[in-house]
Amino acid sequence: MQYSERLGSINNAQFQKALDKFNLGLLTKTEKILFGNFGQNIFLTTTKGNFVLRGKPHYSWQFKNEKLMVDLLHEKTNTKVPHPYLIDENTDIFGWSYVIMPRLGGRQLIDKNEQKNLTLKDWKEIASAYAINLIEMHKLTYKYSGKYTDNYIGIKPFSPSFSSWIIQSINILLDKSSSYNKKTTEQDKKWITELLNHRKEALEEPFKPTFTMQDYQITNTLVDKVDGQWIVTGVFDFMESYFGDCEVDLSRMFLKLHENDKELAYIFLNTYLRRKKIRRGFSDRFAIYIVLDRLLVWEWAQRTGKLWWDPDMSLSDWCKRYTKLDKNYLGL
Repeated sequence: MQYSERLGSINNAQFQKALDKFNLGLLTKTEKILFGNFGQNIFLTTTKGNFVLRGKPHYSWQFKNEKLMVDLLHEKTNTKVPHPYLIDENTDIFGWSYVIMPRLGGRQLIDKNEQKNLTLKDWKEIASAYAINLIEMHKLTYKYSGKYTDNYIGIKPFSPSFSSWIIQSINILLDKSSSYNKKTTEQDKKWITELLNHRKEALEEPFKPTFTMQDYQITNTLVDKVDGQWIVTGVFDFMESYFGDCEVDLSRMFLKLHENDKELAYIFLNTYLRRKKIRRGFSDRFAIYIVLDRLLVWEWAQRTGKLWWDPDMSLSDWCKRYTKLDKNYLGL
């Protein structure tokens, strides 16, 4: 059976061999996962529980980084993550390495069917729950800023600094986007350069290097109502995670919520800000991190041709609507 374009056809005997390596019981059911951009995951049910098989890594370091972050979050915080994260680096079963992890419980709100009975009150409580969960994740800190990579033992420090890495990342994404087509204009580049020049000083404000997921959003979380209260019951997909300025993590969830309801985005943001000590220059850093997040998505969309917004909208116009915080909503 073909589960996704990326993973191709897999038979039950192959799944059972993978399960046997970790003594995870007899396979009783498999299920395609209809959400996500890359088709790496498959649900497995066995006589010992519910699991997720994640295969064919994008990079040689992907699963190792994900495991490192899952292990640390499990050990150092109360975040619900898919632990244990079991890696088989051998390719003898599927032709690629894979992971098997527990399937977390909860409702995945990327599924429109799960949204049908949600009220505005539910969504407001969920937006707040996203922030409270993010604060819990951000209890995980490190000695310095950096990320996992191959050919380096542990976390490799950003060189010469986290702020320089952020600026460099934005410029690399701009150059890549420009190489695919003419959608990324000189005017876009000028606007982003000016924004960075005016605001980059805020990146130098000292901070404690903290777990940064980079891809914290609705699609990578599960929620449920427990004892009358909405909570986040699971977080997954840690490929892009590193240690740096955790304010980066506010951007993607803020943007995703904003696309549907501006008030929800600010409930998420305000809930976080009220519970954290925020450093000077927050609004300037927020604008830079919004541009970084939009560029990560923009570069991918130009490369793959998968856009869900107005194709005639420029990159700078797409960013501008979010880079200036609305004071009428701050403090809700």
